[in-house]
Formats: sequence, C-alpha cells, structure tokens
Amino acid sequence: MPRTPLVWHIFAGWCGLVAALLAGCFWLSSVQLARLAEEAQRRRLLDVADRVAQLLPKGEQVTPGAFLEAARQHRQGRMVIEILGRDGAVVATTADETSTAPAGGAAAEPEVVEATRTGRPAAASHYDVASGRRLLALAVPLEPSGAERSILRVTDVSTGLDKALGRGQRTLLVGAVACGLAALGAGYLLARRSAQPIRELSTAAGRLAAGDVEAPLPAAESAELADLAAALAGLREQLVERGITIGRQGTQQEAVLGSMIEGVLAIDARQRIVGINRAAADLLGLDLDDVARRSLQEVVRNPDLRRFALRAIDCREPVEDDLVIHGVRDRTIRLRGTALRDASGEGGAVIVLNDVTDVQRLENVRRDFVANVSHELKTPIASIKGFVETLLDGAADDPEANRRFLGIIARQSDRLAAIIEDLLALSRIEQREGAGNLPLEEARIADLLAAAVADCEPRAAERGIAVECACPEDLVAEVNPPLLEQALINLVDNAIKYSDPGKTIWLAAARAPDGAGHPGGLSIRVRDQGCGIAAEHLPRLFERFYRVDKARSRAQGGTGLGLAIVKHIVQAHAGTIGVESEPQVGTTFTIRLPLERS
Repeated sequence: MPRTPLVWHIFAGWCGLVAALLAGCFWLSSVQLARLAEEAQRRRLLDVADRVAQLLPKGEQVTPGAFLEAARQHRQGRMVIEILGRDGAVVATTADETSTAPAGGAAAEPEVVEATRTGRPAAASHYDVASGRRLLALAVPLEPSGAERSILRVTDVSTGLDKALGRGQRTLLVGAVACGLAALGAGYLLARRSAQPIRELSTAAGRLAAGDVEAPLPAAESAELADLAAALAGLREQLVERGITIGRQGTQQEAVLGSMIEGVLAIDARQRIVGINRAAADLLGLDLDDVARRSLQEVVRNPDLRRFALRAIDCREPVEDDLVIHGVRDRTIRLRGTALRDASGEGGAVIVLNDVTDVQRLENVRRDFVANVSHELKTPIASIKGFVETLLDGAADDPEANRRFLGIIARQSDRLAAIIEDLLALSRIEQREGAGNLPLEEARIADLLAAAVADCEPRAAERGIAVECACPEDLVAEVNPPLLEQALINLVDNAIKYSDPGKTIWLAAARAPDGAGHPGGLSIRVRDQGCGIAAEHLPRLFERFYRVDKARSRAQGGTGLGLAIVKHIVQAHAGTIGVESEPQVGTTFTIRLPLERS
C-alpha cells in the first residue's frame, strides 16, 4: 500500500487548523455583528420610545388620541407603538394603522414582564409565525399617572436588520474564504519547504542503503535535521569502514580457501551449497562458477556424500568418514563435517575434504615394504643360523659337509650384505631427492654408457650375452655421473639376468625431440630380448621388493631393489622412466632426463 508523503500530512494538519480558525472567527464575527446590529436597532427603538414619551402629558391619564398623535410624529416605517395598562391590556396602539403586528396578549411578553419588574427599559426578540418574520420589541415604563404605571411598547420588524446582517455575514464569509485560500497556499509552500530537507535526507539514505557511499548529504537548517544528517554521515563512514573490512576479509578468505589443499564445502540446512573452494570443486568434479545456492543432491550424484552431509548437519559433534569416488582412477576422500548454527537457529554444516588416495597407497606400500624387508632379511638370516647350528651339532667334523655348508653361509651373507647395501643406497638417494641438492656436473654420456657396459661385461660374457652400445660422442648433459652410472648398471644387469644365452642387449642414448607429451632432452634406452613382462605387472614394477618371478629372481641373486633404485635416481635428476614389454619378445626401459637445469 503506497504511503502518503510527509508534505500532505503537514498540509492536511495545516488545512484543519486553518478551517478551525476561520470557522471560529466567522462564528465569533457573526455573533458580534448580530449583537451590534440588534443593539443599534434597540437604541433606535429606545430613541423612538423616548420621543413619544416626551410628547405624552405628564401626570395625567394618557388618552388614545394624545398617544396616537404623539406616535404618528415619531413612528418610523412599519413600526408598531402601543401603550399597555397596569393589567397588561392594550390602551392604545398603532397596529390597526400599520398592521405590523397583532395587538393584544402583550402583558405576557418577556420585555413587558422585565420592564414592569425592574422599572427600566427591556427589549426582546420575537418570531411572528403568521408573517414568518422576526420582530424586535422594546418596553419602556412611563411615569405613573395616579396609582398606575403604563408601559410604552415599541415593536418593529427586523427585515432590514436581517438583510444587513446577511450582507455582513456574506462579506465575512468571502473574506474568510479568501484568507483561507491564501493561508492554504502559504501552508502548502511551508509544508513543501519543511518536507524538502527530509525528502533530500530520505533520498540520500536510499542511495546509501543501495551502496552509494559517495552520495552527498544535504545541509540542514534545523537542529533536528542537522542531527539526523550527522547521524547519516556517521553511518556512511561506518558503512565504508565495514565495507572495506568485509572486502578485506572476503579477499583473505578467498585467498585462504583458494590456497588450501583440502577442499572446503559449506551447506545450509536444506543442503544448498553456500560456499565451496577450488579444491573441493576439483575433488567432486564440479564447476566452481555454477554451484552457488544449488542443492547438493542436484550437483553431486553420490548418495554417500549426501548421507554424510545430513549426519554433519544433525550431529552436535564433528563426524568423519571416508568416501570412495569411482572413475577412471578410484579416489578415496576423507570427510570431516561440523554442524553450524547461526543466531536465528538456522542450521548447516562445513565439510572438509582430503584426498587420501596417495596416503593410503603409500601406507600400503609401507606395510608391504616392512613385510618384504622383514621377509628378505629373515630368509638369509634363517639360512645362516640353520647351517651354523648344523655345523655346531657335528657337521664340522665332515670336511665335505663343512665346505658345502660354509659356502651356503657365504652366499647368504653376500645376499644379506647386498640387500643392506641396496637399502642404504636407496635411502641416500631418497634423502638427496627430498632435499633437492643433488650435485650435478657436465658429463659425456658416451663415457657413462661405456663404464656401465664395462662393469657388466664379465657377467654378460659368462652367460654368452652380447651388449651393444650406441651414443653420439658429443652428447653431454648435467648429471650426477656416479648415480646415473649406477642406474645404467642396474638396468643392464637386470637385462642380463632375464635374457637367455645368445641374446643381445642394446644400450643407446640420444637427444630426445619434443613431442608425445614429453619435453626434449636426453633419452637413454636399455632393450633386451628376454622373457618379457606381463602387462599386469608393469604398474608395480618399480616398487621395492616387487618381483615378477620370485623364484627366478632369488636364483639370480636379485634383491628386489634394483629398479626402485633406478626410479629414485631418475627422479632425483628431475627425469622420468618408462617401460614397454611384450612377453617372449623383450623389454625396453626408457630414461628421459633434461640436458640442463634451469
């Protein structure tokens, strides 16, 4: 419903006040005018009565003839003059001549009664029903003649008086209307002027509420409006300060949420999304710009997450659970939810999402590593202990058994030493890799390949396997020569172990062009013609103690750490290693390293 402007409220009050004042003035003026007019007519009647009384004989009985003679001299217009006796009877009257008012019955008139009682002139107004006119009568006591006192009564119609009074009242009304219109016009202008500062302040307040803090505030003349303007100015300053504070807090909050690795999801009691950061959107596969105020059920097709959100909203204590998101690569998300309650009691929840897929995988790898280390160390130790106990039990007296058992103990000791040495080497490489301070120097790659081939040549010759090497003489790169040589030795030695006699191993290095998702740099390939590796083993091939053929690996003297060492050496050089294999055809390991460090 539209509200009435303040100017009309002020003007309406002014109109009521002006109307009341003009009505009061008009009524008072009309009453006073009527009283003055009636007083003037009463004086006129009294003047006529005095003149007639002076012509009447003093101390004698007034005869009708004498009275009529005197009355005719001073009677005016349709005036009726009559003398009343002591008993109120009309002694003489001019009514027969003028027919102004009927004679008789005058003794009971109020002016006659009053004049008889007080002995002074008395006047009264009458309404003649027969003629429909108002009459004014004046009764004057005469000097007593003998024992009687007569009353001289003068009556006249008030037609002229009423007309004059009407004209006066009309004049007053016209003047009142004119004054009223002038007062209303002045009042309207005054109301507009009074409401103008308030309207300007209201406009400024509206612009301020709309966020326009630059809106000017009008100057106010009155103290009250000046106080209001000052209050609005203070409010504007507070809004500016709070806007700056809120903007700063919003920017800080966005920066904090945007830089968090954890995903943060805020929902209300209806599971509508009220806040989400980039990490949460990426984890849930959502468009960050298209989820605000939308239902969680609408944008996330995962009933487990929706059930967890309901638990988080309803529970007073924080809740925690793991969520598995299925896809090309299954991911495990750890959810932590806390209920929220605002001042109005409206509920909601904040859910923190952590991708623990890699953490769980590493935990599984750690458990497997501990189990494998325990197993790999326990096997040679148990073998050594068993044969030592056998020797102590008397086998030492048999030279042949003694020599055979000591040979087994020596081999198991070498195996145990190799495992420990590989573990220590792997630990040193990981420390350098984590610290990022691997010492590098410019080296000729052909020399490193030649050194690796020379180290493996005796074992290859023993098995009848040829090793061929190909590398440009001018190919150089910034590497750690001992570590890279160790990686190449491990790969070539691994190829020798799994190749049949008469086969060939190729070791080649070259500059790798950009393409196929790989940056340009140094490419080193080790290719064999061995038994190959099945596809299901390739993803875990570089894990510690992982063996494709455990029996053959142990028979060849492998520790299960060679490829893990190669992987960490390559990663310490900021490179990558890949493997391609086909069963019964062969396997190719490819190392890619940057030629220079930026």
